[in-house]
Amino acid sequence: MILERLGLIEKDKFFSNVTKLFYIFAGYFMMFLSGAAIVYAGSDFFTNLMASKLSIDTIFKPIIAATLGLAIFDLSKTILEQEVYFKSYIKNAKIEIRTLTKFLVTILIALSIETLMVVFKIAIENHDKMLNALYLMIGTSLFILSLSVLIYMTKERS
Repeated sequence: MILERLGLIEKDKFFSNVTKLFYIFAGYFMMFLSGAAIVYAGSDFFTNLMASKLSIDTIFKPIIAATLGLAIFDLSKTILEQEVYFKSYIKNAKIEIRTLTKFLVTILIALSIETLMVVFKIAIENHDKMLNALYLMIGTSLFILSLSVLIYMTKERS
């Protein structure tokens, strides 16, 4: 309040409220979607389990859906914490990098599981599409390498 009166922080009340409402809607909607992904993962797995249709697909698909649901939930929680409930006008790069890294690691886990599933599926069924599996593995490896460079470049030197 004092910083606003001194002119050190400019804040438009209407724009701030509209932005806050948008973040609230988007954050809770993403939480709902993450819950739906996790419920889908569980129901898909148990439906296939009860029908005795266990295969690589029936095991890996729910894992991927649950992992993505977790990543989306974590992102929505972070958005709500940083932009709605604990709003700070001071930007902390450490928190932003940690949040980005955590989100990317979760996505990377889901992508790695999907890559593994695709490679196994192609190895079992379609040997002629093995080049596509190699491209996916190269892309996933580049993602891992890029994330490693990001972590290395942003870690604090002690």
